Amino acid sequence: SPGQPMGSISQDISRKFGLPEGVTVVGGTTDSNAAFFAAIGGTQPEFGTAVTSLGSTLAIKQLSRTFVEDADRGVYSHRFPLFGDKSTTDSSTGDNEAWLIGGASNVGCAVLRQKEFSNDELKELSRKIDPDQDSPLSYYPLTKKGERFPTADSGREPLMEPVPPNRQEYLHGILQGISDVERDGFLALGQLGASPESPSIVWSCGGGAQNEMWMKMRERGISGICSNDGAKVVVRRAPNTEASFGAAILAAATFN
Repeated sequence: SPGQPMGSISQDISRKFGLPEGVTVVGGTTDSNAAFFAAIGGTQPEFGTAVTSLGSTLAIKQLSRTFVEDADRGVYSHRFPLFGDKSTTDSSTGDNEAWLIGGASNVGCAVLRQKEFSNDELKELSRKIDPDQDSPLSYYPLTKKGERFPTADSGREPLMEPVPPNRQEYLHGILQGISDVERDGFLALGQLGASPESPSIVWSCGGGAQNEMWMKMRERGISGICSNDGAKVVVRRAPNTEASFGAAILAAATFN
């Protein structure tokens, strides 16, 4: 399983790659899980910590006490490795299981290129958008037919109309549409039994994480689904998102 020692390298491998004899081989993980480890920076996260990847498509993962899975909603779980007496162990029950739960949507930043927004235009227009104001536009910004999460629907069509004459209003509507999918994704996890029901902090990675205004918009949207009265989700840019760094963290944690 991820993070568990599996044995040592052979003498032949040691000689071939110039590695010391006896180097321990540790179980790896998927790219997206490794990105989660990278995003949390090597710390042992609390339950409710989440990571959203805002690349061409959108993917979310949340650390949960419970296993959650539903193929009809595109939700799946991976066991999260625990090392020693960490904060993710429930002292009241002795339960030391933890799960990375989440899903991946076909909605994402690829639609911005499809609609021919340049980097300079994205920066300029984003500065003019008020993240505390809702857009009157209700988009589902797919680039083509078909959705995976938060509902698996191969027939789902993009909804990108009406198109306003003002590019700032258009961008506002698109970013809000992607934010709504992220919010609905976390809502789906809670409805399916995530523990805690909603995230406490969402680390952001990918190209979309560079947009400060968008992070504030997303923070407001996700906070609106919090199960605790008055609770507010914190959305921040992840300090590191390289999957290779996350894999190294996973391996190193085995020996702490």
